[in-house]
Amino acid sequence: MDLNIRGLGKSFGESIALHKTDLSIRQGKFTTLLGPSGCGKTTLLRMIAGLERPDTGEISFGEDILFSQKKEVPPHKRGFGMVFQDFALWPHMTVFENVAFGIRAAGRKDGIREKVMEALDKVKLSGMEERYPHQLSGGQQQRVAFARAVAIRPRLVLFDEPLSALDAVLRDEMRLEMMYLVREMGLTALYVTHDQIEAMSMSDEVIVMHSGKVLQIGTPENIYNLPNHPFVARFIGKSNWLAGGVSMFRPEHIVFSPGGQESQESYSYSAIVTQVSYVGDRYEVRLHTDEVREHWLAYYPERLREGTKVTVYVPKQHLHQVGESLKD
Repeated sequence: MDLNIRGLGKSFGESIALHKTDLSIRQGKFTTLLGPSGCGKTTLLRMIAGLERPDTGEISFGEDILFSQKKEVPPHKRGFGMVFQDFALWPHMTVFENVAFGIRAAGRKDGIREKVMEALDKVKLSGMEERYPHQLSGGQQQRVAFARAVAIRPRLVLFDEPLSALDAVLRDEMRLEMMYLVREMGLTALYVTHDQIEAMSMSDEVIVMHSGKVLQIGTPENIYNLPNHPFVARFIGKSNWLAGGVSMFRPEHIVFSPGGQESQESYSYSAIVTQVSYVGDRYEVRLHTDEVREHWLAYYPERLREGTKVTVYVPKQHLHQVGESLKD
């Protein structure tokens, strides 16, 4: 069953946190709410979880109404698991009791030990059930939080920026592990993040939000290659713009010689190298052209000297018309 949202809206005083929104979260898919701080994504997640009351609209899971103006199902009866940013583990409880807490809170009494041990085995924490949170690493604590969320065998798992408290290396490891577990267990996941790498690498579908509005919904490839709004183009990846601000292309589409482009129509531009940065597998090159006021970004395999005059080429097939104002 899909999670369906119809006309959902929320304000805090005169500030609109979420404009009236329609969405469907598809069963068995990994869906991500992506956007900057204050865009409404966490407010939307909390309303789905039942932790925040909407002003308008309806939330349903299949035919089961979770929220309407006439009905409101409490959080512990919605059948959802939730993984928080700060782990939210009870420090005085063992790993076993922390995981079991979610099962008991859901009102289930039978087979608690079997469900807890199965969940711990899934997250590779077998043998650690008698430890306390302070005896675990950050990554292990996050696994406990994930085990607690999935031990109830939820129909939807909600993730509220679960990796932001981890260091960069551990965050990358946990991102891959969490993605693998969600898919292996056949879960339906709704994930909130401001990190575009997390969103693009983990998701089946990405929902880009800004200022309380949904701007675009699509696969990671669709969002990156065919952004429908200037904010999406600038927030997802890096973008270069032609004069007028409606045509954009990605840095990887700039080439420094016409070779191999004979079969493609390309635009050529004179440019000056203004800055070069080494990023490991390539150099990021800032270019100044007379076409636009902004600098363009390009990639090059060798270091170019600043001040070098170059001719660059952009194949027409890689120009994308965005066509909406940033003011929208």
